[in-house]
Amino acid sequence: MAKHKHKEARGPKITPEKERFPGWLLWPLFFFWGLFIFRNNLARFTPDLNSLFFILSPQQYSIGGFKVLLGHASNMLSGLAFLFSCFALGRLSLRLCGFSFLNALEEGVFAEAAGLGLFSVFMIVLGVSGLLYPWAVAVPLLALAVYGVYDLAKRPPAGGQFWPKRLELSDMAVLALLLFSLLFNLAGALGPEIFYDSLVYHLAVPGFYAIKHKITQMSYNLYSNLPLTHGMLYTAALLVKDEILAKLINYSALVFTAAAVLAAGTRYLSWRAGLWGALIFYTVFHTMATSWTAGTEALLTFFSVASLYALLNHKEEEKPARREPNQRRFGNLAGGKWLWLAACFAGLAMGVKYTGLFPALGVMLAYAYKARKTPLIAARDLAVFTLIASFFVAPWLIKNYVYKHNPVYPFATGVFGLDAASDPAKVEGFLGETRQMGELKLKDWVMHPWNITIGKAGNSEYFSPLFLFLLPFGFMLAVSPPAGGGALTVLWLYFLTVWLTWSCASTMVRFLMPAYPAAGLLMAHYLFSGAPHKALKGALKAVVILSCLCGVYWSALVFYTQGRYKPVLGQVSKKEYLSRTQPGYPYSHYAAMQFINDKPGAAGKTLIVGDGRSFYMKKDFIVSSVFDKTPLVEYAAASNTGEEMYERMKADGITHLLLNVAEAIKLGKGYRMFYFDDRSLAVFNAFWAAHAREVFFDEEVQNGQVFNRTAVYELAAVRDPKETPPYNFMSEVIMKNINPKIAVGSSPP
Repeated sequence: MAKHKHKEARGPKITPEKERFPGWLLWPLFFFWGLFIFRNNLARFTPDLNSLFFILSPQQYSIGGFKVLLGHASNMLSGLAFLFSCFALGRLSLRLCGFSFLNALEEGVFAEAAGLGLFSVFMIVLGVSGLLYPWAVAVPLLALAVYGVYDLAKRPPAGGQFWPKRLELSDMAVLALLLFSLLFNLAGALGPEIFYDSLVYHLAVPGFYAIKHKITQMSYNLYSNLPLTHGMLYTAALLVKDEILAKLINYSALVFTAAAVLAAGTRYLSWRAGLWGALIFYTVFHTMATSWTAGTEALLTFFSVASLYALLNHKEEEKPARREPNQRRFGNLAGGKWLWLAACFAGLAMGVKYTGLFPALGVMLAYAYKARKTPLIAARDLAVFTLIASFFVAPWLIKNYVYKHNPVYPFATGVFGLDAASDPAKVEGFLGETRQMGELKLKDWVMHPWNITIGKAGNSEYFSPLFLFLLPFGFMLAVSPPAGGGALTVLWLYFLTVWLTWSCASTMVRFLMPAYPAAGLLMAHYLFSGAPHKALKGALKAVVILSCLCGVYWSALVFYTQGRYKPVLGQVSKKEYLSRTQPGYPYSHYAAMQFINDKPGAAGKTLIVGDGRSFYMKKDFIVSSVFDKTPLVEYAAASNTGEEMYERMKADGITHLLLNVAEAIKLGKGYRMFYFDDRSLAVFNAFWAAHAREVFFDEEVQNGQVFNRTAVYELAAVRDPKETPPYNFMSEVIMKNINPKIAVGSSPP
């Protein structure tokens, strides 16, 4: 008996960890593979210490005064208030649905994701109802904030430890680098918006909705037909404040994504895997640059990772302890609420961008694998998953069907056809530019990872080499029996699904962002997968930190060269910065837009010519993207005389033209934006001579030479015979630069 008790006191037998692969194999493998990867990557993207020292010179970063700091404080408080209101909404909804959480970090991640999603749905309702007014947004946000304070006081956040008692030196370095990156990106989010896609689409369409007070069609903006769940949050931001609040929402989405990586890693792998995975994800150059803008990838990634995280949590409820009556009818519907939450987040991701389908498929495939022993139940659950997810993307599909007779316009035009307002060649150009690739060939597809790692693929500059370095062979660092269990399988299935679907659709590395967090967790896990290969893993951790530092360096260099720090520090005003060409922001027409915005009265409707960027307009306008027909050309082509052209424009409410000469030449050459023929150009010339009157102009000068001119023209019913018509830049400058052979100056028939 005593002997038996002695054996019991020793506890269960623990299986010792064993190496999967011997060190004599792994050391040369990682050394030579890493040498091959990093040598080619650094040969193309070599950090320059001189640039680094120049960037770090402190004397150039003087702050423009207390007013600047006060403005940033106001913006950050507005951002925190908006996020807290959404958190309160999400927390309430999740509690009512019966969710509980491991710790406060996990609760915060899911509550914020749910709140942002629900508030975007609320904004859709306002937009359809024609109630997009500041009061309609501010009052619910205020009520939610008040309720949130009360709710936190009554029900404190979930307990549970997610922070270790002791930090190793390497962990402290990683945490410090992550916190620095968060603060650095915050500075980028506090500056004016100059991202082209945001000025054309992500902020421009919400701004148009705010002007119209409803969701409505933008006839000449193809981008306005893409999903806009993120845009509804930006619309709310523009109604209660400005674009800085919209940028802070975007910025916070990536902060919460990093928090989700930390929380999920802590729960299913290890705390260090979560921390290091968050660093790897967050310091990828494309992640950091995305933090400075109001775009799509941040919210797309946040909702996608929230969906993946919910699926990971689902495993704890696959076998409910007690079966309720409704479960007898619907199987594990109640017990599977985490799966349905994952479906909601997957739908929200697709509502942000069509490529949200890729992570949604990853989550569904991972669930199918987990439920492979019950295929009929899995098929039923996936059908319900699809139905739930469809609810959040359906508004945009319905909107497209109403306006374009194609629910997924501008895609699937071979199935649904094109409406009369669309130009087939331009739509095809949009699809080609989105893919950034020609016909998919096996050789190109196989070389895909290599080409993006060394920057040969379009828009893949500065991509992290860690992905190609660690992901193919990282599993060899793991031990037997393996740690991580089913979570690793879910992460791998999700990552591979997103990567495979993306690699067949595009080479735009930014579109792969929803896969970054899973990849970061996988790489970090293998670095902390057990005791064996301690020295090798220590060397690899150093490589990871140095690679992440390179990501921060390239981000800082781009941030610096674009002069983004100047308006943030108040060294130049927002108007000065936006009114002049900057790297990544060419041929500004901001001054002309501000002239119209400041003009007393409604100022009618402005037709923007030669520029697709329209965000900073605060009064009604018409604008065309480079992938749409050009309204000015369409008016001329549909008219027989200059008088008829004027009457057509007047009937549509157009009172002003805004012309950006240099941008018009660039877009005309690159995208065939001005497709006048001799007859339609002659009609335009007659219209111009009789009805255009210049009321504002602005010129950009470099080295004593004028290199751009923007102007505003008022359309007059009758010109004073003594008044000289304004110079016809369209006919005499733009068209001659686009096509020197075209006939100009002739009279209409």
